[in-house]
Amino acid sequence: MIEDQKKFTDSFSIQQIAVRERLQITGHVMRLRSAFTLIELIVVLCILVAISGILIPVYSGTIQNANQVVTISSLNQIGDAMGDYWRDTKFVTLDGITTTATESDRFDIDWLFANPVTGDGTIDFSFHSKIGWRGPYLWTSTGDQVSAGAPYMVDAWSHSILVQDVLPTAVPRDLRIVSAGPDGVVTIPPSTATAALTSTDVGDDLYVALTLH
Repeated sequence: MIEDQKKFTDSFSIQQIAVRERLQITGHVMRLRSAFTLIELIVVLCILVAISGILIPVYSGTIQNANQVVTISSLNQIGDAMGDYWRDTKFVTLDGITTTATESDRFDIDWLFANPVTGDGTIDFSFHSKIGWRGPYLWTSTGDQVSAGAPYMVDAWSHSILVQDVLPTAVPRDLRIVSAGPDGVVTIPPSTATAALTSTDVGDDLYVALTLH
């Protein structure tokens, strides 16, 4: 009986030792695992920082390219509208006395929305003579018709789009629809013929040129 109790006691002691060793080993592994996870986290963070350094310029460049595409599309739409406006009104005299507009501001963007003769939305187009204003030639971004006032056409950088009529007395008319580009400053000289423009003249401006007969 005593011998059996001794065997049981020895067996229980051995089990306790084994459990303690197992707990020590497990705790050691957990500490090692925790340290390894921290290293992993640092590595991942380093990789993310490196990737962000690559992606941010790419993303910025993509945004700039998208802005250019959108702006050029807007310039082309305004150019098409100007062509339609010119065909309808090129024989309308604008003296600035009996008309709201003068010859020098015949191509103000306002006149795509309002009649340059009356200054409002009066349509005076004659289907017999094919002469007269029959706008608006553009619509607002909300789809509303603008009949008067000073609507501002802007590019993708929220800068006003301009129209340059190089020489109002010239035939044909040399017309440019101009965006100031990313820097918001128009560098294209308004009185320089389109054919004579240099890269320095243009800078980061964007433009669409029209030759109107």
